[in-house]
Amino acid sequence: MTRKNQISTKALYRKLDKIYGDSPVLDINSKKRWVIFSDLHMGDGGSTDDFKRNASLFSRTLQDYYLEKDYALILNGDVEELQRFQLKKIIHKWKEVYDLFDSFDAKGSLFKTIGNHDLELQLMKDLPFDYKIYESLRLSFGKHCLFVFHGHQASKKYQEHNELIGFTLKYFANPLGIKSYSVSHSSKKQYKIEKRVYGFSSFNKVVSIIGHTHRPLFESLHKVERLKYKIEQLCRDYAKADSETHDEIKKEIKSHKKELKKYYKENKDHSFQSYVYNTLFHIPCLFNSGCVVGKRGMTCLEIEDGKIRLVHWFDKKTSKKYLKSSGYKPEQLGDSDFYRIVINEESLDYIFTRIEFLA
Repeated sequence: MTRKNQISTKALYRKLDKIYGDSPVLDINSKKRWVIFSDLHMGDGGSTDDFKRNASLFSRTLQDYYLEKDYALILNGDVEELQRFQLKKIIHKWKEVYDLFDSFDAKGSLFKTIGNHDLELQLMKDLPFDYKIYESLRLSFGKHCLFVFHGHQASKKYQEHNELIGFTLKYFANPLGIKSYSVSHSSKKQYKIEKRVYGFSSFNKVVSIIGHTHRPLFESLHKVERLKYKIEQLCRDYAKADSETHDEIKKEIKSHKKELKKYYKENKDHSFQSYVYNTLFHIPCLFNSGCVVGKRGMTCLEIEDGKIRLVHWFDKKTSKKYLKSSGYKPEQLGDSDFYRIVINEESLDYIFTRIEFLA
């Protein structure tokens, strides 16, 4: 690492230290359940509005699942796509979504952080909604903390050039109908941001929950490593299991192997996949809720009863992959075509124990 890079990394860590210190602290036990969504990128409903693809899925999920079950809702940045669209057009198009936000807010259960694509909200004097916007949040869990922030704060590029990026998107790319090319499409950029947040989190012995990269992470593991861990665990389970369950375990292993091979085939650039960010031990200090604008659905993080879980929601009309895969138990949302799957779940006590002893 060059001296210039060392200085910029130190400056970013100092910024994260300040953000962490300034964060309002919420007791995780003040609400029974929490759900964290990031990167909605809500637009005007036109051809370049990325939110439109999963808008119905998101709205129905909030209405019939998270509001119904009394979850507190954290919107972790890039809710509005203000680098492409005017806020008044976004709110006019997605009024029913804002009505749902208002329903959470009326119960004291809405918390909204800022992202690089909706940074402009901080400069507006008269916002068309009443809920407060935060830079970050800290969820206290006993003597430990979960640090919730969008993630762009760990990027030197976005710290220096966010205004120029927004100008280019709004006045050149958007009128021409060009989709946004961002950090979410670059594996190297994703890895660089994740590695910085991982370093900050392990040093400070906190769990950081980000969005920004659009890539779901659970316990600091990228999808590739998670699948490898799962296959390894299934092999151990097979060795201990009775013959009656062998066939089911074999199906699960085959399904995960197929998913892993497909990923490597579709993603040629694997240089970012250095094992667990080059640290001596795997420290489960970094989580990412993914995004709402995925091609095969949306992901989020749920916290309930001292556990955290990564959840995938999908519309079977768009993707039937998880309905056919072994190892997952899809839960249908009422009589709709929408389904919920728990991808991974772990105890926060276990996570913080590992962080405490290994970081």
